[in-house]
Amino acid sequence: MGLSDWVTAWLPAALPLGAGLPVLAAALYLVGAIAVRRGPDGWPAWRIVCWLVTCLLAAWTFAGAPEALRGGAPVWDGVILGSASAVLPLGIALGDPIRLIERRRGRSVRWLRGRLARLAMFPGFASLLSAVYLVLVVTARWYSPGRTGGVAWGLALAGALLVGVLVNVPLLSDDLLPAWATPPIRTLIAFLDGTLDAVPGIVMMLTVDLWAGGALLGVAEAIGVPMIAVTIAQWLRSDALETLRIDTELDAQERARAAREPTTDPDAPATTDNGLWWKSDPRFTDRF
Repeated sequence: MGLSDWVTAWLPAALPLGAGLPVLAAALYLVGAIAVRRGPDGWPAWRIVCWLVTCLLAAWTFAGAPEALRGGAPVWDGVILGSASAVLPLGIALGDPIRLIERRRGRSVRWLRGRLARLAMFPGFASLLSAVYLVLVVTARWYSPGRTGGVAWGLALAGALLVGVLVNVPLLSDDLLPAWATPPIRTLIAFLDGTLDAVPGIVMMLTVDLWAGGALLGVAEAIGVPMIAVTIAQWLRSDALETLRIDTELDAQERARAAREPTTDPDAPATTDNGLWWKSDPRFTDRF
């Protein structure tokens, strides 16, 4: 097996779903993004790039070399599971499809604000759910027949992708988590998620295959670094916006106070007002 096989090796049986669904997702996203970009607020080009790269990576993961070569090298099992549970969900979150849908429709997606959705996306719960699910995948009895492909393997990958999306999309969105999940809390959750991501890989190393588990561990931990970086960037942006808001409010208060003050005699000596309360209190006016 050479490096060229990583590009040229494809599994024909997996192409209809493994490559067809990512192509469909890319086309639908492009249609929505083009429509929204024509509006007054536009749509960031970098999000479109993230989504298209994610769709390309999904097609390669589910129908390309990892699936075509996994029969002869168990390490690809770990690569595929790591990609489905960590890499692809991060790319989906960066594409921000929920906001795109809401901008396209002009209203929010109501079921994403329901009780069941809030429970599934509760901070930390989705990370724990993802770790437990992957541990069950690599230790359950149906994993062995699933290693040869078929429905069992497809369901395992679909579940890994789903729980990964439940972790990443709310964490990197602006309004899907509770109000108390501030940017510092999100960064902490990202650190905890990176710790939990190590558990399935270690279990797979000890129970299934050393190299497959090592690949799962490596992919999951490597993708945790950019995930934490994104949450830190959100934190810095939030602080900058809050500082700008406070400065704007203080400037407005200063202008309003200046408009209320009477015009002073230009020949009168200059006085300084440090905003101390007792300088404007009638009881102390004669003293100062």
